[in-house]
Amino acid sequence: MEVTVLINRLISLQANDLSQVGNARRQAMAIAGSVGFDDTRQGELGIIVTEAARNIAMHADSGELILCPWSLDGMKGIDVFALDRGKGIANIERALEDGYSTAGTAGQGMGAMQRLAGDFQIYSAASQGTALFARVLYGPATSRPNIGPSQGAISVAVAGESVCGDAWSSCHTPERSIYIVADGLGHGPLAAEAAQEAIRVFHESSERSPEQILGEIHGALAKTRGAAVSIAEILYDRRSVNYAGAGNIAAVLWSKGKSRSLVSMNGTVGHSVGKLQSFSYPWESNSMLIMHSDGLGTRWSLDQYPGLSQRHPALIAAVLFRDFSRKRDDATIVVSRIQSE
Repeated sequence: MEVTVLINRLISLQANDLSQVGNARRQAMAIAGSVGFDDTRQGELGIIVTEAARNIAMHADSGELILCPWSLDGMKGIDVFALDRGKGIANIERALEDGYSTAGTAGQGMGAMQRLAGDFQIYSAASQGTALFARVLYGPATSRPNIGPSQGAISVAVAGESVCGDAWSSCHTPERSIYIVADGLGHGPLAAEAAQEAIRVFHESSERSPEQILGEIHGALAKTRGAAVSIAEILYDRRSVNYAGAGNIAAVLWSKGKSRSLVSMNGTVGHSVGKLQSFSYPWESNSMLIMHSDGLGTRWSLDQYPGLSQRHPALIAAVLFRDFSRKRDDATIVVSRIQSE
């Protein structure tokens, strides 16, 4: 199985600016149409995005809506993230009840969003804000296909750029999963060219080891400005993660409240790398692999967020993106939960 990641869209929202709600809905509908959603699914996506954007405009000082379309072996979906640092939701279960509202509205929003989404989760903390995740699938909400390993990702361009200089992808079989994150040097079209070339080579050689794939990418990127690239291979039978990287991609294995940073070599893939080397690490069931570009800071810990580590990986990615995105570079974060059979 291969994941195809399409262009992610970040929409900034301000308090009391309901005009941005319509803009968010229009952008969501355009993305849905481009990936082949039928009229029914477009309409359901429109409801989810409208309600998510309206909640930010009415309840938070500001926030962001991120739309992340993807496809996996013929299956398609759009992940919707609504992120803010407002006062938080005191009682999430009550907020999901039809008819409940703190803003004088009809109170149908969050319950409707939950019913229409294939996956739906909220993480909220008092005075720290709210992160909402809704996965809208190509088929009916009642048909929830097995879309492979539990994973989620966000990859957005720095403000002012139309393309993202970061890229990520993954491939999955019953025996293994393998992930790549690439950060083209700088940002803009030339950075995107380098990152996308890394993804192309990754898919051509994904059956090989991380060290071998990184070597192939190193040769291919010589004609580009180069990139930081890291590759992580999860072997389920051996309960190990093999990891090879060069440059400033951060990678962490998180398990039972403890984190272990994975080692990358210094250098720029495609230009100067001292040594291409892989390292092997054991994992326990329900561990998480978290990889991100340097568009996110590294001083995070899931211990800061009670209960978050047990939530959907996409929601974890969203919270870390919200709180640690540097805002001055492209930013990508990939989170995958590693589970044994």
